[in-house]
Amino acid sequence: MSIPANDPKLQETLRAVPAVAFDGPAFRAIPGGDVVGNLTFEHLWAGTSAGRCNPAGVARLHLSAEKKTAEAEFRYYAQKGGIDPDIAECYSFAANVKLARVLDLTDRKTRRRVNIALKQILAEWEPDPLKAPPPPTLLQCIGYWASRGHGDFSAILCPSARRTSGRNLVIFKGRLAASDSVVAMSKNPTKGFP
Repeated sequence: MSIPANDPKLQETLRAVPAVAFDGPAFRAIPGGDVVGNLTFEHLWAGTSAGRCNPAGVARLHLSAEKKTAEAEFRYYAQKGGIDPDIAECYSFAANVKLARVLDLTDRKTRRRVNIALKQILAEWEPDPLKAPPPPTLLQCIGYWASRGHGDFSAILCPSARRTSGRNLVIFKGRLAASDSVVAMSKNPTKGFP
């Protein structure tokens, strides 16, 4: 895991940024065959690989705030993996999400406060697997410190790089409060998009 360097200024900024609530459905689509079809929603919480909003090692759940955004994310990663998304098997989950404290990076004022530009959020970040991993991006650093309790956020809401006007939600399992909830609409995935 590439842990971001200690950054007291960013940590203090996160503590000063106002949070917003998120209350509504969220979605995830996954390519794959029978193995994926046998996963349960609980398996999605096991992810600790690096993502746009987190360095490797951070327990998080990636969801999309809109079904069309989840579909766009699926299509992008299927194509990136060399699979035609029009014929690839797809399994999807839907959940009802209620979070009291979300860092809203879709909001321009919030982005200004944490000193991150929209183009930095949307920039490609995935490292070359044949090279040494680069240092974490600013967005990954924000996610790391948020996941460690700076700002007391349970999630980050950010613009999707795969769909204009789309939003993704990255929920930090260890930061969920008693009043927060992430409840799957079904234990097992739906084949295709519900």
